[in-house]
Formats: sequence, structure tokens, C-alpha cells
Amino acid sequence: MKNFLCLAFISIICVACTKESGMISEPAETVQDGWVSVFTPDEESLNTRGSGLQKVLHSGSWIMVEDAWSIPAEGKPGYLVHAPRLFISTVNGNHWDTLSVPSKGFVHTLYSDSTAFYIGTTTGDVLKYLPDSKEWIKINVLDSSDGIEYGVYGIAKFENNLIVCLAGFKDTVTKEVKSVLRLQNGDSWIDLETPPIHYDTYDADIIPLQFHKGVEWNGKFYAATLDGVFELESGSRKWRQLPFPPKVLYTKVYIANPVQDILIHKNKLVIADEWSGLVYEWNHSNNNWISMDSLFLSPHDKDSFAKDSLDYTIHVNSILYKHALVSDGVHLFSFGKRSYPKVYMGDYGEPHGNIPKGWRKIVGEIINGKHIPTSLIYGGDVIDGMLYAASYEGLYKIPLKNLDRIIANEKDFF
Repeated sequence: MKNFLCLAFISIICVACTKESGMISEPAETVQDGWVSVFTPDEESLNTRGSGLQKVLHSGSWIMVEDAWSIPAEGKPGYLVHAPRLFISTVNGNHWDTLSVPSKGFVHTLYSDSTAFYIGTTTGDVLKYLPDSKEWIKINVLDSSDGIEYGVYGIAKFENNLIVCLAGFKDTVTKEVKSVLRLQNGDSWIDLETPPIHYDTYDADIIPLQFHKGVEWNGKFYAATLDGVFELESGSRKWRQLPFPPKVLYTKVYIANPVQDILIHKNKLVIADEWSGLVYEWNHSNNNWISMDSLFLSPHDKDSFAKDSLDYTIHVNSILYKHALVSDGVHLFSFGKRSYPKVYMGDYGEPHGNIPKGWRKIVGEIINGKHIPTSLIYGGDVIDGMLYAASYEGLYKIPLKNLDRIIANEKDFF
């Protein structure tokens, strides 16, 4: 992984031409406790152009999804370039529009607040989309690119100001990376520090700090990176790196500490650790991370377990190979390599109680003889009391008002 994979797309830039079009999704099946299909774009081309859904998010009464569409690479016969498309609809609507993003680059990162969607592209464009008026606003983050082809890696908000992460290669020979982190300050931007981080599994090479997602919590900003979580205080330009989650047997030899996702749940900072596959909550008092997953020792004689022994196995009680965490303020959900998400039981409450480190499947009632027809869910969201799941095969939803009943017969532990 000498070449930084997250920057690989910058080496091939094509013009994304997406025409405005409308798509009609089939009316959702009305099953009280089951997952129902909401939207599937280009179903016939799923196996040829990779058009499965990757992300779902909402702003006000609008819902947006991103797919994994690809197009032929210019000048490279037989090669495809990742060129995601965006689809938008009103919540509970049956009509979906394909957005034509006004950029020469491709969609690379998404963010939303209560009034708008924000799109970052592979050519450094940051665009604000107002769905009610269908208006695009280009946000000028950089005064000059210094000849570097930047891509946008992360967009978030801190104290109601945008904070944006851009990165690109200084040259195509050495592949030296330059990162730019800028915080909006009225009509201007403040440059933030970019301390070095590791990014490789086994190699100790470093790059300047980049984040792919961030959240505001207790007056500070927390950024999820390829090497742990970084904290930014109000009025400061300097970052503080939080301690890493504890290593487990199969991650002890890894160099970097990538964070898959980060969010606030019940006023707690929660992350999904990418390589351990575990969920952690930040303990501010003790300055450490507490596992929200179940760790079981497999040997029959657990008393013989030694700290450095190879004779044990960790069972990840939440979803394996997590891709996303979602909270509705009451429940915490994890999505990943399963045909269903799971809900955290450690703070669930009545009628099932609080089961420390417990997670239950949200399988739901079987529709037409099967569950969600997928083996991996890439993203999720909670909108108007419905839990949404974005998978390769399409977008699905299930009512949370019936969650107590839906999970009643599921087990708490793996």
C-alpha cells in the first residue's frame, strides 16, 4: 500500500456527464414488521456497472442516495472509472431524480444538515445543493490550488461553520501528499494544522492529517481519520490525537488505526474501529475507549488464558466488517457484512432491559420468502421513524415504532 489508496482516484480524471432524469420506484410493500423496498436504480446493470447503493442521507423532507456507478476511462480501453451518481426524492415519495452535479470531477464525499446537501468532488469542488429550490451553490474553499489536483475527503460542521478536508499529490513521481484543512469563518477560511498520521497496515510511512467524517460534541470537534480520532477545541488551529482503542490479538501488528465511522449517541462519542471490527465509546473521565462489543475467550479452560497467548478468539457481537453506525437518539444501529443491521442492547431500556455489550438482529418479517436480498449493507439513516438501509441491491426501510416486537425473539449475543 505504498501508494495511498484513498488518493488513487486523482490519477484519472474524467468529465462526469449526468443528465437530469426521473425514475419511478415501485410502491413499497405494506408489511408491518418487515423490510420493504424503496428504490433500486438500473437493476439490470448491477453486475456490469456496479450501480448498487452505497450511502443514504437526508436533509429536511428530502432523501438522497449515492450509488457505485462506473464509466469507461478516457484513453484506457477496458478500464472503468468510479463515477457515483446521486438520486434524490422527497421522503416517502415514489419519484426519484438523478442529480446532474455541476463539476468536472466525480462525487467523493457527502454531508447534509437540516437545510442542504453538501457534495465534495474528486477535483476539489465543494457544492451546496438546496433541494427545495433545486439550486446549486459553489463554495470557494481554496484561493489557489498551487497546481495540485485536490480531491475533497471530508465535509462537516463545527459551531455552524463548514470544516473541509482536501488532499492531493504534490507531484505524480514521488506521490507526496499535501492536505488542506480549512474552517469557515464568515466569508473567509482559517487554515488548521495537518499533523502527520500513519495510513498503512504494515508500513510506517506518514501523510498529513485527513478526515473523512467529523462530529461536534461538548463544544469540540472530533474527526475520524485513517489513524484514530483527533480533537479540535473552539478557537484553536491545533489538533489533539486521542488515545487509540486497545489493540486486540489480530490488530497488534498493524501500524495505522483507521476509524470507520464516528457519531454522537445519547451524548456519548462512539466510533467503529475498522480493523478490530469493534464499537467503542469514549470515556472522557479516564481518557480511554470502552468496548461496546462482546469479547469472548474461546478455549475451554479460560483460566489458562494469558495476555499474549495466541489461543483465543474474539467474537464480534455487532456487525462484522462494519460500514456505518447510525443513531436516532434512542437506539444505536450498526451496518455491515450481513443482510440485516443490529441494534445495541446495552442502553436499550424497556421492554428488553439493558444488556451490556448485547446486540440484536433487525431481521423483521419475511417478505416473499426472503429477507433483504443482500449480504452487505453499506449505509443507513433514520428518517421520520423509519430505519433505512442502503445495499448493493437497493434501498430498504423498516418501521422503528415496531422495533420492540421485531427484535423480541432475537438473541443478545453472537
